[in-house]
Amino acid sequence: MQHKSIAIVGFGDLGTRVSRRLRGPWRSIGLRRNAAKVPAGVRGVAVDLGEPESLQVLSSLAPDALMVALSPAERSVAGYEAGFSRAMEGIVAGLGSHVPEQAFFISSTRVYAEAEGAWVDEDSPLAMEDPYARAIIDAEQCFLDALPRATVLRAGGLYGHGPGPLLRAVAAGRLNPREPLRYGNRIHREDVAEFITYALEHPLTERVINLVDDACVSVQEIERWLCEELRLPYSVPEAADTPRRGHKRIRNERLHDTGFTLKYPDYRSGYREVLGDWTAHSEREDGLDLH
Repeated sequence: MQHKSIAIVGFGDLGTRVSRRLRGPWRSIGLRRNAAKVPAGVRGVAVDLGEPESLQVLSSLAPDALMVALSPAERSVAGYEAGFSRAMEGIVAGLGSHVPEQAFFISSTRVYAEAEGAWVDEDSPLAMEDPYARAIIDAEQCFLDALPRATVLRAGGLYGHGPGPLLRAVAAGRLNPREPLRYGNRIHREDVAEFITYALEHPLTERVINLVDDACVSVQEIERWLCEELRLPYSVPEAADTPRRGHKRIRNERLHDTGFTLKYPDYRSGYREVLGDWTAHSEREDGLDLH
């Protein structure tokens, strides 16, 4: 069998999950600053997204598929521009004349302009005036312009790698007030990884796809449910003590149109597993407490 390779730039948790799922001829190459952190069974290659010259290795690797997962260099506009738009420019330049058969960029639903809780889809207006979102949007456009068989995957809030900020906040009693309702969009990391491996065998035709589950519900509903699962009182404040960011409801029809089936279609199915892992760890480790 002739092997095929997928180069994963920004190799981390998602890259590890994808690599574990590869089937048939596929093999993964993990590109990150410290190649020693790439797990066994994956070829590790050291690159620095802040040093475009190091990304020229992509041309010689000539991967059949490419996956890009970026993050801000720091939590500032300059950090977002370095971590997204300039990093993507370096990746595209590093490919040289090589064009992968398939390419995926794990983007974010943050790029949408909607901020009052209305429904949006892949064709909805983007937040061009938000410099943080604009850095991600510019990275998307660079990716799509350079690679004819590329797909931007706009992921909702990723969870499933440890308890995460929402679960920790609920366990600590930091809840949202009952009103106004605020909607959230999320997707389990396992479903993102499974979708990438699915797409390798079922090539995508859409250029942009939202990766969110089927349960776009209010944050208050999730918090109430988590309190029940943790056997904690659902005691909410009268009003928010800090300004809240805008929110939106994300449609995922294009995701379903690919024929892919979510393993965790809603927060209950996903968080039950997270809760089980977390509570089991709490019982094993001294000093780790849910409260």
